[in-house]
Parts: sequence; structure tokens; C-alpha cells
Amino acid sequence: VVKQTVMTFVYGVTRYGAKLQILKQLKDMPDFPEKYYQQASSYLMLKIFLSIKEMFTATQEIQDWFTDCAEYITKVSGEPLEWITPLGLPVIQPYHKETVITNKCSDPGKEGSLNYTSSYEPYQSPNIRKQKNGFAPNFIHSLDASHMMLTSLFCQRKGITFVSVHDCYWTHALTVEIMNKICREQFVALHKEPILEDLSAFFLDKYARVVNEKIQGSKLKKNSVNKKLRDVLSMVPKKGTFSLDKVLESEYFFS
Repeated sequence: VVKQTVMTFVYGVTRYGAKLQILKQLKDMPDFPEKYYQQASSYLMLKIFLSIKEMFTATQEIQDWFTDCAEYITKVSGEPLEWITPLGLPVIQPYHKETVITNKCSDPGKEGSLNYTSSYEPYQSPNIRKQKNGFAPNFIHSLDASHMMLTSLFCQRKGITFVSVHDCYWTHALTVEIMNKICREQFVALHKEPILEDLSAFFLDKYARVVNEKIQGSKLKKNSVNKKLRDVLSMVPKKGTFSLDKVLESEYFFS
């Protein structure tokens, strides 16, 4: 009942989304009374959120920082959020405010209009809600992709076959043990890098400059907005106490 919500919590699932996940699981239980669907799903959702926040305080603080950064950057810069992965791949979130464009169309003897929605018009304002809700999961996925690419590159160095689809890795049976070792080593190496600090530095460099160019008004107003932006982007959360080296010995870290 709780597995999906626990797994998607770090990807930014909302309380409403979590309730729907649990509700679906309860409906699949033949013996669970239908009259308690709503009450039970709300209760379990709250308990899951409280438990995870209590157990993984550092994780929650990092997720909150991601949300704050995304919201403030898109509000003051008017641009979609952008970052660079540890392997140098640029990422831009393509979430813009939708625009309804009306085109006149005509048939013999008829007149009417055709409406369609576009999210890809140039110079559109970013959709702030989607930008902030999407950043945490998208950033994590970009790290997962970096880990996959590192695993692939180091498997190639060892001369072994490597194939992947998203987070599913495989190789020939004879070389599974080697791939497992490489997979763990590259995960540890990647996450020992100052990922959050590098992200903060990138944001400060890129968006402080953008804000200076775009904010209209007095120098005092620009300085005030810039200071708040720098304060938000500089507040890099502390990491937890888990030792990454334990991943090297974890049998079920990746299986």
C-alpha cells in the first residue's frame, strides 16, 4: 500500500498525488471496505509524509531547497530553470505558461474557429508551479543518467558489454560481477563530488547576472532582489551522516 508513495516522495510527489496512489492500492484490496477509502488514504498519506520527514531530515531539507531555488529563480528571472549535470550536459526544464491560439477556419457554407494550446511559443513566461515541482525529480534523474553514463564508460574501459534502459543495467552473465563493482564504484565517486555546492555556484553565476539585466527600477530595488536571490541560492543544506562507502558493500544497492 505504501511502497509507491515512499519511492516517489524524493521525486516530489504532492500530498494529493500520494493520496491518489494509496487510494488506488486500497481499491485493489478486495476485502477493504469501500466506505473507508477516502478516510484511510488521507490518514496513510499524512503518516507516510510525517514518517519520512522524521527519518530523512537532510533529504527533506535538500528537497525544500530545490523547490525554493526553482520558485525564486523563475519568478525573478522570468526564465526556465537550467543546470549542468556533473558530466557537463546542459538541462533546461521546458515548462511554460500555455497560450491558447485561435485560428479562423472556414468550410464551404460554414465559419468557425479552431483553438489549440501551445507550450512552445518563444519568449513565453515559465510555468512557476511546474518549474518548482519538476526540479527535484528532474535533477535526481539527471544524476541517475550521469551515473549510468559513468558505468557505461568504465565498463567499456574493462572491455565488457553494457546495455541499459533507464535504471536497468545488464551485461553477459560472465561479467555481471564486474559490472556490479563498477556500478557501485561510480555511484560513490559521483556522489562524493560537491554536487549541491556546484549547483549553487552555477545558479549564482547565471541568474544573478540575468536578474541584473532584467529587473527594472532603482538600484536599491535591484540590490534588494539580488540579495534575496543570493541568500536563497547560497543556503546549501547540510548532507546526512550516511557513509557513501557502505554502497560498495551493499549487495542489494543495485540488483
